[in-house]
Amino acid sequence: MPYAFEHDETLSAALPRLMLEQIERAAAHLTSTEETPEKRVHNARKRIKETRAILRMIRVPLGKQFAIENRWYRDAARDLASARDAQAVIEALEKLDVAARVKRRVQKTLEQRKNAIAPAGLQGRIDNTIIQLDAARNRIAAWPELGDDFETIGHGLEQIYRDGRTALTLARGERTPENLHEWRKRVKDHWYHLQLLRPLWPDVLKASSQALATLSEHLGDHHDLHVLEGIVEGEPLLTEAITARLAELEEAAFTLGARVYAEKPAAWRARMRAYWDVWRRNARLTHG
Repeated sequence: MPYAFEHDETLSAALPRLMLEQIERAAAHLTSTEETPEKRVHNARKRIKETRAILRMIRVPLGKQFAIENRWYRDAARDLASARDAQAVIEALEKLDVAARVKRRVQKTLEQRKNAIAPAGLQGRIDNTIIQLDAARNRIAAWPELGDDFETIGHGLEQIYRDGRTALTLARGERTPENLHEWRKRVKDHWYHLQLLRPLWPDVLKASSQALATLSEHLGDHHDLHVLEGIVEGEPLLTEAITARLAELEEAAFTLGARVYAEKPAAWRARMRAYWDVWRRNARLTHG
């Protein structure tokens, strides 16, 4: 099933279902024989981030269980991070408009770095994560009962939107790579939430989701280029190209971010609540 709420599904059924599906997909990526280890890890980490977005949406009703779950998924993603991060800077280099001879020379260095960074025990980490995913799956049965009212998710939705708005203000006030990277994390959570909510009004929320995907891509490229910049300090032509591209990405991100976060958090939550009520009312009419 898609990463989204279903029309005729209660929240008490939808939330565990979504978590279990992402766990299964993460495990499937990690056990795939058709992808490179980097790709397997990259896709699995996406699924893990989707689970964390769900957890943040229900932080209040989960109570003490939230800290247990959030800590585990955070650590699982970090444990697999190095294999993906080394590949990301290579992809960042490929996107730059710079002489081919410079790219070839630097790419060789980056490939050597990736091989050196990639832990000899990567497969062991993957195997351990697969085992731990079984435990994560079993823990869902111990969750407290979740209500079937918008308020079950409303507080978490608003808080993530609010956090993204705050992070935008901080990043715009002090344009450090760290602030921009923190903003991206909140953008990603809000993007995942809108994917879950998209069925409420697809024509409207699809456009918002696409804007967030673009914003996340801008900020992700910015982070990868910043890491690349620290690796290739002895390449002035490349450094110049990186500096120019970083500035372009910042301007694009702040322009788009101002639109994405134009609404005040309480008003945004009220709008989502209104969409939810209409959607659920139509579901009851449709299904009798």
